[in-house]
Amino acid sequence: MSTGLKKIFGESERIVVLAADHRYFGVVAGLEKPGEVLSPLLDYVDVLMTDPGVLRHAFKGRVNLPVMLRASGCSTTMNVPVPGYLQEPAKLAYQQRTGKDFDKAYQEYKAKIDSGTATGEDFDEFQLLDSVVNVPDTIANERLILQAEDVQKEGGAGAAVSVYLKTEHQSQTLDNLASMSRAARKIDLPILGVVAVGTALGYLEKDSDFLTRAGAILVAHGADIIKTYNCGKGFERVIEAAGVPVIVAGGKMPKGVDETKDSLELAYDSIQKGAKGIDFGRRVWRHKQPVAMIRALRAVIHDGMQPKEAYQLFQELKRSKKGSKG
Repeated sequence: MSTGLKKIFGESERIVVLAADHRYFGVVAGLEKPGEVLSPLLDYVDVLMTDPGVLRHAFKGRVNLPVMLRASGCSTTMNVPVPGYLQEPAKLAYQQRTGKDFDKAYQEYKAKIDSGTATGEDFDEFQLLDSVVNVPDTIANERLILQAEDVQKEGGAGAAVSVYLKTEHQSQTLDNLASMSRAARKIDLPILGVVAVGTALGYLEKDSDFLTRAGAILVAHGADIIKTYNCGKGFERVIEAAGVPVIVAGGKMPKGVDETKDSLELAYDSIQKGAKGIDFGRRVWRHKQPVAMIRALRAVIHDGMQPKEAYQLFQELKRSKKGSKG
């Protein structure tokens, strides 16, 4: 393990990373006041992953733990609409071809995606329909917002770069990663390669073949650590093919489940299958009891606690009123 990676992992083989870089592309609900929200959590995590603005302004450029600094950006969740004069004939053509009302079909597929019930075929159809309404893949159109030396100057112990495979911007985002890696190796700065899918390709989170290839591709382009998704069946192969430490993204919380149990089970299963840690964000700082949540997750990662035991710990912390404040 390189000196740079040792700064990230410390003396442990596993890490708990708190993901709080979401403001760079627009997901801010719960992070309107990042300093207040994140500060009580920092004693219970090993690494903070955040964007340069949060580190500069909410923490005055310094926290007492390693920071994985967001280095790619220049994209947002704000859709770019297709001009109306192009939308109307496309909608009419869809109706003529399928016999379905475009707007009604669009809302039906969107509802499936939002509810977490969409199949791969549903995602493909929605992606087609959405391309009539919005310019596709704009969230994937990332550039570097920091160079390697900038990351160090800003106080980062590592740089995070997202790659959007299976989009028209895959070559560009891979080049971001490769460019960052070439410069980072000169100063022993570790690079976290983030397997990013966005909304339209969200079903790929469960595609073990895609995730296996994606991890290997990111490593080939310079990633020292991989942040990816636990796809369930086949996740061991994802880790084996990467050949570098893999940490698991929390992702969007499924609807209709106990959010605490789901997060603990995801963390435990990930470690059992070979992951070196977790990188959870919204599952923690949007939780009603964020400190209890992160402490229970930490027990799973560092103490080997099983989900049922960790859930009991969470309940005890919650009852003792230590779940929302440090």
